Amino acid sequence: MEAARERPGGTRLFLRSIDVEGAGFEYAMFLNASERRVVCLFQPGPYLEGPPGVAHGGSIATIIDSTVGSCALFVAGRVMTAKLSIDYLAPVPLRSVVLVESRLERVEGRKVFLSGQVRSVDGGTVHAEAT
Repeated sequence: MEAARERPGGTRLFLRSIDVEGAGFEYAMFLNASERRVVCLFQPGPYLEGPPGVAHGGSIATIIDSTVGSCALFVAGRVMTAKLSIDYLAPVPLRSVVLVESRLERVEGRKVFLSGQVRSVDGGTVHAEAT
């Protein structure tokens, strides 16, 4: 983890607030501009534990919001989450790698509607779905 994660004014992106490498939100996001979607590889570290051995639901909501928000930012520019609905389907084991995927569904005026999904890298388990 690089040391210069701070922004001007000493602030930090919430996901990058843990200084211990591998302990929190470890992720990389990839934009597919032509398909208007963002894919994120996410590995929850031990500081994100909820039930024993499993990522806390709030950390799953956070990575979904960040991935969906990144997609919305690309599509519409500066945005804020107005409503986030998540169906948790299966727990995410700590230190596992999952795919978080977001795609544009539609735009209505100033409103941008997106969907998201968290699934195992082999596609066999859907951990969460979001709109």
